[in-house]
Amino acid sequence: MHSCARGPTRRWVLSTAAWLILGSACRDASGPVKPAPLVRTGSIRISVSMTGEDLQGAFTASVFNGSVSRSTAGSASESVIVDSLPPGGYDLFLNLALNCAVDGDNPVSVTVSAGETTAVVLPVTCVLATATLHVTTVTTGVDLDRDGYRLRIDGHSVIGAPVQQISLISANDTTTLLRVPVIGTTRLTLYNLAINCDPADSAGRPVQISPGDTAAFTFAVACRPDTDSVAYVDSSAGVRHIVIGSANGGGRRRLTKDLSSGDDPAWSPDGKRVAFTTERDGNREIYVIDADGSNLRRLTNDGGADYSPAWSPDGTLIAFVSEREGKPAIYTLHADGTGLARLTTGSSIEVDPAWSPDGRIAFASDRNAVTAGRMDVYVTNADGSNPVRLTTGGGAQPAWSRDGRLAYTSPCYDEYCQQSILVRSGSGRDAPVTLDVGDRPSWSPDGRKIAYNAFGCGGVWDYSPCGPTQEVRIARVDGTETISLASGTRPAWRP
Repeated sequence: MHSCARGPTRRWVLSTAAWLILGSACRDASGPVKPAPLVRTGSIRISVSMTGEDLQGAFTASVFNGSVSRSTAGSASESVIVDSLPPGGYDLFLNLALNCAVDGDNPVSVTVSAGETTAVVLPVTCVLATATLHVTTVTTGVDLDRDGYRLRIDGHSVIGAPVQQISLISANDTTTLLRVPVIGTTRLTLYNLAINCDPADSAGRPVQISPGDTAAFTFAVACRPDTDSVAYVDSSAGVRHIVIGSANGGGRRRLTKDLSSGDDPAWSPDGKRVAFTTERDGNREIYVIDADGSNLRRLTNDGGADYSPAWSPDGTLIAFVSEREGKPAIYTLHADGTGLARLTTGSSIEVDPAWSPDGRIAFASDRNAVTAGRMDVYVTNADGSNPVRLTTGGGAQPAWSRDGRLAYTSPCYDEYCQQSILVRSGSGRDAPVTLDVGDRPSWSPDGRKIAYNAFGCGGVWDYSPCGPTQEVRIARVDGTETISLASGTRPAWRP
């Protein structure tokens, strides 16, 4: 039998005929000779050895160099292979849970050879995947919160899953929370405070928590006398009446007693009188009544509707909306009903007057509307001069805080929109106060809260329009909490 292999050290000398015979014999015996394929790539087998506490077996292995980048998911219970890697040097990086770390370098250098599998075993140590938090509340002042607070912890676990945890905490106490499963950037928020109590700095704060941490945090809360009152419209008895109640939800009493409706309550700056709208004499007119329900006085008397009263900062003037000359316009008169003056002129609709602390009047107008019905907020001097546009994207129902911040209702131009309360931030983008929807904002005296009409909307897949509900809510301006106050509408916070 002939051999078709050529030895490396011995040279054969054959005639042409002999080569033809030998070649024919080889082809007849086994067919054409095929060269063995060249192996041009290699692979890395990755294993992880984990020790410690709260072991998190899952990991992601990334293999990369200047031209190749591959990643694969694995676990400590079995090895994984990254294959089809051209020969050369690579960096191997393990992406682990936040409480686990490679013992040594990460990444590590690995060399891949063609046709070979390079085995790498990486030791990993894990620590506690939770933290211990000591949270202290220090409450000072008067009329302290009697039922305590709630602490909400928002963050992510060591594997990136969202976590929210709520705990009860007393007004003056230290609470230890064990094995809190949040790591990294975490937000602590103190809420469920009485309306007369506020954090000394902020109700919510971001903190950084490391695996296994023991960390301490203190919230300082200051309470002032529980004397805040809110007037609002209650129609639960079938007739709209003005009711005054504590901002904490108690002590409600009816201010208007007539069988006809009462609406648009507005407090005088000294908190002793309430201007309001009523139809008790057959047409919407402005009246004033003392806060104890006595000394009712009529201020306007015209065939056109008068409504939406607003007091000047010194209590001498009342701005209101009147339709006595056709379309709604802004007027003023003295608090005794004399000195009627029209502030806005022209054919535009002008509504929602609100006095600023420096004596100007904000209002909503469609004078520059790009679409029918679109309103924007303007401000003018008390005599109607120098009108200035404050919003360009739409807005209505302006309200000023004592320190000059402007809240208003966001635009809503179709039946499916969701209007909400915005506060002028000064940064070029006004900030929403609430995550739900509503209108008719009214500031608290301390400027930390806004009462408003709540709106009800359909669910996620329900495209029915939003509309006002019979509920007054209070939102903290920092966005940490919204509180249901009472059944009613059109709130007005007592100064």
